[in-house]
Amino acid sequence: MPGGKLRVAVLGLHNHYHIYPMARYIAQGDIPDIEWAGVYDERTSQAEQFAQEYGLTVRYPTREALFADPNVDAVLVMSDTGAHGRDVLDCAKHGKHVLLDKPISITTDEAERMVQAADDANIVLMMAYLIRYLPPYIKARQLIEKGVIGKPLTMKISIRCPLYFITDSPDAKEPGWYVDPKRGGYGGFNDHGIHYTDIMRYLLGSEPATVFGRVAKLKHKELEVDDYGVCVVTMDGGEIVTIESTWHAPGWYAPMISQEECLIVGTEGEIHIHYQKSPQMEVSGSGIQGREYYDWQGDDRYEVCYRECLQDFVNVVRGSSPLSVSGRDGLQALRVIEGAYRSSETGRLVQLSEIGGRVAR
Repeated sequence: MPGGKLRVAVLGLHNHYHIYPMARYIAQGDIPDIEWAGVYDERTSQAEQFAQEYGLTVRYPTREALFADPNVDAVLVMSDTGAHGRDVLDCAKHGKHVLLDKPISITTDEAERMVQAADDANIVLMMAYLIRYLPPYIKARQLIEKGVIGKPLTMKISIRCPLYFITDSPDAKEPGWYVDPKRGGYGGFNDHGIHYTDIMRYLLGSEPATVFGRVAKLKHKELEVDDYGVCVVTMDGGEIVTIESTWHAPGWYAPMISQEECLIVGTEGEIHIHYQKSPQMEVSGSGIQGREYYDWQGDDRYEVCYRECLQDFVNVVRGSSPLSVSGRDGLQALRVIEGAYRSSETGRLVQLSEIGGRVAR
């Protein structure tokens, strides 16, 4: 790749919410440093439709054909979570850089093997934690670093989402692999909660120390996995973070799907983010008279995160940018989720130092 374009293949279309908008930006030429190598998904018709829609001329007949292609520099791994371990280990074996969808894996044990394999193969293992690339969260971190709200004390972040908004392909009507414990691992709490266990570290600049969680099937009793979860995390900087993620919102929520809200309170002020509403962010604190309001429009309102994540990946592989969200970050986020589920099972506070540990943090 040196000096040329990064040739990327897509492995799995199972998280279509992420790979389809990413592909749109590539097809539009908005990321000129990337060119398509090909796509593989075991669902042949879906892979063919994806290839036609986004301008891929190669559809691999097997996973092995993808890994054997010398034209592939990097792989966008968008398969179901249960396949992530195998997919990343195969990428490492064949020397392919990886942009990996969330979460890193179903278990921290497997995640540690993935991180170690990437290190041993000297490949980039980067997590596609898209919230890090949303303008309101980038601005919030800048304001926190400037001390506008003083020392952060608490953070609350939550989402309300209907179960049947979640599907495993664009034309499906059922959640599919998302509610299969062997392929998804967990349920509604993990679905967005894994984003939040990452973003709290990004915003606060501290690490999780303990977690107390409660996970349940409140509405969809027929599921093998949960549809609701909440946890309280104590960070090593003393901040207390509450995380809530659900699939129990009413189905008619369609016009307001995925209501996400984040509130960070500090000694001198607070930041309130709600990217589905206008203004998307309001801030009070040092040097501010009353409140300041921020809003973004068009793709900058949300969709820009897909473009910026891909461009960051290119820069990291080229060596022009440091790796800002690594496999270790994915592992750390998963440790909190795993701890919350353990806490829910036992009714006890979980020390996160007890989870994992073979790979240096």
